[in-house]
Amino acid sequence: MKALFLSLCLAVCFWQGAAAREFTPEEKADLQAQIVRFETALKQGDFGIVAESVPPKVLQHIASKAGVDMATLRSAMQAQMQIALASVKFLDFKMDVDKAAYKQAPDGTPYVLVPSRSLMETKGQKIEAKTATLALIDGGKWYLVRIDDAQQINIVREVYPPLAAVEFPTGTMTPVE
Repeated sequence: MKALFLSLCLAVCFWQGAAAREFTPEEKADLQAQIVRFETALKQGDFGIVAESVPPKVLQHIASKAGVDMATLRSAMQAQMQIALASVKFLDFKMDVDKAAYKQAPDGTPYVLVPSRSLMETKGQKIEAKTATLALIDGGKWYLVRIDDAQQINIVREVYPPLAAVEFPTGTMTPVE
């Protein structure tokens, strides 16, 4: 009898762990809209909208580490993006939401990994970058985070502790003829 009870308890535990949170059609539509907004802003060089895609918790973390307020940080981010991307021409940028992986952290925190591809040109050299973009719901709104950089991943893990155990895919950057 004890063995049967223990087996039932274990079955319930495994079933609960395997039961993934379903994303609602509204959440998926909102994610699609956020991705389109981001792609359009990036292609048009609207770094204000690009910066708005970063979760406020991440920005607050960076601002507090830097000892500045959020407005100063946002302004500095936009300026940095303009400087960094002044010598880079985006030839193509696409997040493939149709191939997005809808997941959850061990505690049930939902997140999405969206395959992303950038084709850019700098100093006459074309470069293709393939990675995944992390999409998070925070305060009912979708945010997007680059996860092709170890520093970015560390910040995400500090700000969102449930994602600390998540293994994020590595990206690639290759020259293109």
